[in-house]
Amino acid sequence: MKRYKYWDLKTYDKEEIKALAAKLEISPVTAGILWNRGLREENRIRDFLFGKKDTYYDPFLMKDMRLAAERILQAVEGREKIAVYGDYDVDGITASSLLYLYLTGLQANVSTYIPKREGEGYGLNNEALQYLYEEGITLVITVDCGISGVKEVAEAPRGMDIIITDHHRPPELLPAAFAIVNPKQTDCRYPFKGLSGVGVAFKVCQALEKLRNPEAPFWEQYTELVALGTVADIVPLQDENRALVKRGMKAMETTSLTGLRKLLEVCRCYRETITTEKIGFILAPRLNAVGRLEHAQLAVELLITKDEEAAERMANNLNDENAVRQEISRQIFTEAEALLAEQDSIGPAIVLAGHWDSEAQEGWHPGVIGIVASRLVDKYYRPVILISIRGEIAKGSCRSIPPLDLYDAIDACSADLVQFGGHSQAAGLTLESSKIEDFRKHFTDVIRNSLQPEDYQPHLAVDVEWDRHEELTLSFLHELQLLEPFGCENPVPIFMLRNAELHNPRLFGQELTHLRFFADIGSRSCHCIMWQGAPYQFCLCNNAQADIAFKPRINFFNNTESINLDIVAFRMDMELHDYRRNSEFKETVLARLLHSGQQFTVFINQNSKEEAELASCANVKIRYYGEQCEASEKQIIFYELPEENIFQWGKFPVYGNGGTVLYILYNMDDLYMQKKRLQEEYPDRNHLVDAYRLIKRVLQSQAVAKIDQLKYQAEKHQLCLKEHDLRIFRELDFFRIEGDNLMMGSMERKQLDASPTYIGLCAKKDTLLEMYHNSLRIAGARIQSLRKR
Repeated sequence: MKRYKYWDLKTYDKEEIKALAAKLEISPVTAGILWNRGLREENRIRDFLFGKKDTYYDPFLMKDMRLAAERILQAVEGREKIAVYGDYDVDGITASSLLYLYLTGLQANVSTYIPKREGEGYGLNNEALQYLYEEGITLVITVDCGISGVKEVAEAPRGMDIIITDHHRPPELLPAAFAIVNPKQTDCRYPFKGLSGVGVAFKVCQALEKLRNPEAPFWEQYTELVALGTVADIVPLQDENRALVKRGMKAMETTSLTGLRKLLEVCRCYRETITTEKIGFILAPRLNAVGRLEHAQLAVELLITKDEEAAERMANNLNDENAVRQEISRQIFTEAEALLAEQDSIGPAIVLAGHWDSEAQEGWHPGVIGIVASRLVDKYYRPVILISIRGEIAKGSCRSIPPLDLYDAIDACSADLVQFGGHSQAAGLTLESSKIEDFRKHFTDVIRNSLQPEDYQPHLAVDVEWDRHEELTLSFLHELQLLEPFGCENPVPIFMLRNAELHNPRLFGQELTHLRFFADIGSRSCHCIMWQGAPYQFCLCNNAQADIAFKPRINFFNNTESINLDIVAFRMDMELHDYRRNSEFKETVLARLLHSGQQFTVFINQNSKEEAELASCANVKIRYYGEQCEASEKQIIFYELPEENIFQWGKFPVYGNGGTVLYILYNMDDLYMQKKRLQEEYPDRNHLVDAYRLIKRVLQSQAVAKIDQLKYQAEKHQLCLKEHDLRIFRELDFFRIEGDNLMMGSMERKQLDASPTYIGLCAKKDTLLEMYHNSLRIAGARIQSLRKR
């Protein structure tokens, strides 16, 4: 679960919103969410919630659309060989499939070509164009790629026309293609710039149909493919995209596409409950997997086939490929983490490289590193570039954080690269292996000069602050469903609850990686789920109070609806990470924390043997138990069992004024070590008996013994004779001490309790033991209540 330092709560004029909500017959909360998303007029909100009268824009508003459509129809009518040239991601796969299906419906002589990720890479390449030309192709239509193919188009075989349809940011110099259809061109009049690659392909089909049937309504078949590619490519779910995805999800319920139907069945993705989340997290990864590991052409074949048996076989293959992809991702992630652990600290950006052996299929697969890069961004909140090295050429996948335009940052390092392309938040690049270190240095310098320290702190946009005394009802959640489909720039609304009381936390899942608990809202106790929340089970202990941010969900089980809260984030005045019952070595946990590069205050006891090593760490400030933190000290570590009673009012050293995190790293191993030390350093009845017998035996053979001689004799018998042993014996008059000499004293039997030294040391030992035990058993909620305010 990603942690957010800042929660940005949106606000609005409640009286104005009430009036608007009354006109629209929706709740003020729903109206407020829409208001903060820029929808402030009654008509615009109605269009958003219930759809516009004119769903589609005229495709011919797009630059070069008429030129492209007329050339395609000419090729269809002339029985020219046409190739649809796509990309190997879900957007490119669905765009290729859609345009192929439309053109085959016109009886066109058409085929599809998807380059292999490994070997050919993204976009147009000269070898592929030459191959297509030799196959008799005279018209190539790119989908979801081609806009950066200046060199490839210039060197394409004569007699081959190339029409580029794309949605990526155009470079300054455009390819000299027959036509370029891309709404992001600076002189393109198309009103909506956010279409995906499959969205642009869909508009091409609409244009073709309008040329053939000018009086017919806009063509809108295969919207299920448009929805699939649009959601997967994370383009804004606004305007025309919203309409296309909404129609596409509905069309998916009754799709006539055999392959898609089989894929839905294999994924156990029930067609009557299609959501953008199911598309993004279930369907899209399976289509992506084959393009990452094998050849995306197989995914196109699945989507265009009409053969039931072949479709089922291919759908199962895609499902299997996805499982393989997940395992490879886990391995690369583990290796990337190990490389980061070797670094002194994590800098302004993460740039890591690993080798890929395509013959042995081992190492950093170039098709999977993008997924791992995204996971690292989520964990470390920094721009990440992972590079797969194969011989003299390396390929990188790049992911960013919102404050950074990744495309511009990579462009600033373009002298180190063979080629690159992409968006502000995701990109790909190719470079010579020998230039990786130069690129790493240049890119890191660019990021260091582009981002400020606050840019590395993620912000959580909170739509609604909910009063915990107010009911959260199913009818309201049904109204919220009017805002669907959710996705990029139309996210699921996030609610927050202040000072929520949390009850009955429990880990769940096959590997116990998730956390569930309950929170009271109004008269209802709502079931809360925190995915990957296991590390916070001791923070969110029973009866703990925390602000929680959540997405409310309708859960349907056994024909009954209930409310679930998906926990997105939480915050506490003092966040406690309690490792006291953890089996992990505290040294390992400390190393992991310090590796983050943050500044930590580490509490130890005076005269600690650990002090010198801890003080050598640049990001550690040493404090002794008994000292007090400043309010500015936010990351606190209790490293050793305290020898001061700090867990009481007025003596607890930590401020809990928001953003404070306390790590308790001492554990039962510390108690074992301290007990052993106390046994050695403080008087023990059995030890004193052994010492008395040894001294008496020596003095029976000689009237006077030197103290140093006695200590030497004791060591030979594996007995350590301490100063306080002798002091206790003298107080009990067992022996007399004159200078360095020791002699027999009174033979009268006396209890050890008659020695003030013995009584005092035993009391001190018992006090320390009780303090150690108390420091290990005091409840987390009690510790949090002691924080200074």
